[in-house]
Amino acid sequence: MKIKREQIVELSHPLLRGRENFPFEVKLGEESRLWPDNWYIEGVATLAAHAGTHVEVPYHHLIDGDDCMKYDVYHMIGECVVVPCEGKEPGEEITLEDVKQVEGLIEDEDIVFLHTGYDKYFRSENWQPYPPLSMEALEWLMQYHPKIIGTDASGVELSDGYDEDGRMHELFGEPIHVKCMTNYTAIVESLTNLGAIEGIRTTVFILALPMQGMDASPCRIVAIKDI
Repeated sequence: MKIKREQIVELSHPLLRGRENFPFEVKLGEESRLWPDNWYIEGVATLAAHAGTHVEVPYHHLIDGDDCMKYDVYHMIGECVVVPCEGKEPGEEITLEDVKQVEGLIEDEDIVFLHTGYDKYFRSENWQPYPPLSMEALEWLMQYHPKIIGTDASGVELSDGYDEDGRMHELFGEPIHVKCMTNYTAIVESLTNLGAIEGIRTTVFILALPMQGMDASPCRIVAIKDI
């Protein structure tokens, strides 16, 4: 299969040193040589599992769940549909009515992304508040056995209010996460550019690192459109 440049849609944020909401730093390794005409470097990264656009796998909430090394790569690649749910206020739930907009488009074992428009707040002071996914909406999606559920906001979990700094308190026990991961559905947070693939079916690749003992992985996510 030959892929043309114009078919590729970038759905992940770049990782910027020292500017992420979770730690990401880079330094030169001991073997680096900075000669004027010919340099050789080995970067050493300090990287949080939830930095940037990332995928959370079952081990995040299940002690015997698959970590990033074991999570089936089959679930990281697949057909994708995007649920349009822009215009929500922070804490305003994504409802059954919202997700039913893709009825007739969604198929079994799809990847499902929620287009909230909250990627515009990424790295901003108020980046964290988001529209959570309601349990009723999740139950409806689960009948299609989704491989992945993702959002362009910072999270999908139900809210239990805010602190004085405006940070959302995710509901104790994180039932949305547990429901997904018990059903082997991973969660992607902090996507971007979902408007470019809304209303169509695309093939999506979630390129996470197969790291042992990790509950999540920053990842490069791309969609391939038909033209």
